[in-house]
Amino acid sequence: MPSTSNKKAVMGILASLSILIVVYSLIILQQILLGLIVAVVPWLLYLVVRFVFTLERIATALERLATARTRESESYDHDREADGGVENE
Repeated sequence: MPSTSNKKAVMGILASLSILIVVYSLIILQQILLGLIVAVVPWLLYLVVRFVFTLERIATALERLATARTRESESYDHDREADGGVENE
């Protein structure tokens, strides 16, 4: 995931791009709705990318948690076998 300074830079670039698109659509094309639609597209793409990165982080954390629990249970089972304990059937 990008650092905070990178996030601010990307948001600044997106904001500048959006403002330029809206101003261009107002002055040159004289169609505000078209400019707003085009200006929203980069923001939607940015949100989709952030969503994917967030899902990736969640998946990685869940994998680590599953690995840790598996190691814990294997360690617990190994300790019980070493003690000579018998499990109930």
